[in-house]
Amino acid sequence: MGWYPENDNKLERLEKEPPSPSSIDSGVALDPPAYRARCELYIPAPFHLSREEAFQYHLTTRNFFAWIFEKPLVGERLGEALITLLERMNEFRSNAVMNQDDLLAYIDGQEYSDFRECPDHALAVLQFAEKFELRELWTDAFVHCAGMNNDLTSSAEFNFTSRTSKALITRAHLEMELRLEHAGKALSTFLEDDLSGSYLGLGQDARVHLERFRSFLHSFYVQKYGYWPPPQPKRNCKILPKSTYQAMYLEIRNLYEYLVDPDSSDSFENDRQVDGGICVLQNIKAFDTRHKYTTLPHTLPLLPSLPHELAGPKAHGFAKLFASKQAKLDRRVASSAALFRATNAGDMTVLDCGLVREYIKFEKSWSMREEERITCADARKVRWILIYTMLQTLVSVTRAPKEVRDIEGVSYPLCCQTAGTPPWTIGSRIQPPSSTQRPSTPSDSNRVIEIKPDRDWSALKPHPLILKARPAPALSLPHKISISHALSVKSPQPQKAGMCEILLHGYELSSSSPDSNPSTPTSSEESGWDTSSDEDAMEHASVTGSASFYGDDDVMARPYDQDMKNLMARKYSVSSVKLDSFNPEVERYIKS
Repeated sequence: MGWYPENDNKLERLEKEPPSPSSIDSGVALDPPAYRARCELYIPAPFHLSREEAFQYHLTTRNFFAWIFEKPLVGERLGEALITLLERMNEFRSNAVMNQDDLLAYIDGQEYSDFRECPDHALAVLQFAEKFELRELWTDAFVHCAGMNNDLTSSAEFNFTSRTSKALITRAHLEMELRLEHAGKALSTFLEDDLSGSYLGLGQDARVHLERFRSFLHSFYVQKYGYWPPPQPKRNCKILPKSTYQAMYLEIRNLYEYLVDPDSSDSFENDRQVDGGICVLQNIKAFDTRHKYTTLPHTLPLLPSLPHELAGPKAHGFAKLFASKQAKLDRRVASSAALFRATNAGDMTVLDCGLVREYIKFEKSWSMREEERITCADARKVRWILIYTMLQTLVSVTRAPKEVRDIEGVSYPLCCQTAGTPPWTIGSRIQPPSSTQRPSTPSDSNRVIEIKPDRDWSALKPHPLILKARPAPALSLPHKISISHALSVKSPQPQKAGMCEILLHGYELSSSSPDSNPSTPTSSEESGWDTSSDEDAMEHASVTGSASFYGDDDVMARPYDQDMKNLMARKYSVSSVKLDSFNPEVERYIKS
């Protein structure tokens, strides 16, 4: 290779005689053209490289000297040439030299960082910035790639862009298209849906004035564009032309500057306009929160101040009929003067805007009328809410991120959202669990994060209602009766009878015999409830002459030697039993 130490536009090969040693020793400055000796320099490639790799190595060496002499790079792709050049600079130069800064200055000098309408430059620098994690440079190239998304596939650099960057570009482009469409639809109706009664709480008089101000804006833009909204090149497309967005932004911003209170802020604590009327700060903060906009530093307008006798609403009804013409004229003049004083009319750059000049005429014309029952201050607040919300909508579709340097002279939008970028920070936010993590122990239970649903529906399910029934009293069999005999107890046949006394556990005995003593224990009381009136037992009671407690007073009055057949034929009755408590077994017995 022949390289010449000359920083001209073209390198010339000249063979001159070397200067004499005497002239060099004397220190006499030689004329640069006369000292053009050819320098032969050869840097071999490593021996382990293949033929193709050796060629790329020599090409990178050539680009290294092109960087020294500020000449353009050569190669198959610009992105690969920039990456290999910085690696060679780190190899050839000492660590104390800022190679990145020197190469970035070289990129700017060669205009490789000018991404406007150039997908090759944008994708190449995007790869370079992603390789060496240069955030600002990557964001600048990324925004232009999102705007030129439909033209990226025609570039040779597209296939060498990482999949993550491609996905981020596509996502940002689609999100930007949706935001532009929403803004175009909202501005076409001057935010009729966003400031409807569902979101903006205004009275009837305030809403009438809001519609009047919308009519003024519609008339202004119809006069400017011929009709509103302007025609679209694509049918059923709600996106306005980029020039329309930019023109509206400049006009609404000038109107904002004309009315804004420079001493206001976005804090409720510093809100000096708490006068019981329309709360401007609350409404615009709700709008910004709903659309995820950053609230502007100055959020309140300058408000007119009128004398106390003129500060109320305009007269209507009978008061308007009896009001003098001079009083009406004084009120109109005072309102018009107060509205003009509550402006930033000293800024001449604002007054050069056509919308501001028409707005001054609108306020003066409105203040001289007696058509709306609303104060001057509340009317200014209503107009300010629409101006502020329109400005925020236009900012969202016209302002590019701060990292973007060249925003003029492009036909595509640059209002790209950079949340979730750059790609090398995506993996750092998701940290996979380490394979060497020791299992959790009971001592670590306090540090374990438990994942559970937001609402535990099983805990909200009502528990079943459990009714504690009173336990049935246990049978108390006589001690003399064996278990086998107790199990063979037979229930009496349900025969119709007259009166019969039955002693049951938990029930009170009601006897009609005057000789009966309730305190005296009987065999029936010992058994709890005795219905085992089999023939053997009853015959035994008759033979021995003992009293049988299975009949009523008539049965007890009869002789004991009466025939047992007549006794068993007597009918039983439970009408003399008084209930003290409920026993299911007894209830079933009574029903049987």
